Amino acid sequence: MDVLLGQGSTSSRARSPKTVENYVGAILDTLEAWIADGLTDPREITRKHIEDVLDPLRGDQARRLHTALRSFFRALKRERLVFRDPARSISLTSSRSVPTALPSDRIAGLLDRLDDPRDRLMVALVAIYALLPGQLVHLRRTDLDGSKGRLRLRRAGRMDHVIYLDAFTLRLVTAWELQRHRRWPDSSNPHLFVTRNTAVDDSGPPISAGVVQQLFQRVGLPAGRLRVDRIVDEARHSADPVRLMELFGLSNLSATRYVLSAHPEKQNGPIAP
Repeated sequence: MDVLLGQGSTSSRARSPKTVENYVGAILDTLEAWIADGLTDPREITRKHIEDVLDPLRGDQARRLHTALRSFFRALKRERLVFRDPARSISLTSSRSVPTALPSDRIAGLLDRLDDPRDRLMVALVAIYALLPGQLVHLRRTDLDGSKGRLRLRRAGRMDHVIYLDAFTLRLVTAWELQRHRRWPDSSNPHLFVTRNTAVDDSGPPISAGVVQQLFQRVGLPAGRLRVDRIVDEARHSADPVRLMELFGLSNLSATRYVLSAHPEKQNGPIAP
């Protein structure tokens, strides 16, 4: 609490009292359970202990505790009360459903207009997973874990969001990676998507926003509109803002708005803001 309030051994930005209250409220039951089990020294807590308390939780409850534990151990390490941070490399273990793609005829119709594997993959990531154009531009090869079918989206000032790729999208990933390797086997550009210019640029720049814009102009549907259409389509089927938050990384408010847009009859229901 002292660290969060900016009163630790070294100065830091003070959090609001409400934030401190939320963090303490999220972590208190876990700390009391550890103490009841005889773990009275925070140096005794291991990665396994943290994974065990996160494993049965889902959704917002899991995220709140995960965030609070990471903050807790960062503060302890900063104050030199622990030598290592067992929460540092832990990701949430709650399962997330793979989103259902748009109707196959719509996806096929979009992709049939494209021959390049890179372009086909970019359109699929927007049409199925509702990625933003800026996210396409800044994706890195290290963000993709093909063996586990996962793609990490980095978000400034927020926790990373992980999406789980279906078999169709993974085939598109493989096709693009093979073409990229054939064309530019010595390319050191760290970004997932490259052009013939950026692939051979030693500074490793991302593709320009104009490349993405031109791609969706050829498709005949702006990326932003396709993204919104994808989220609304999911909202029509699930009517669950929590599912939209988990699948697409939306805020609570945005997810609720999408559900209310798809289901106007719920305007006065329990999920209305």
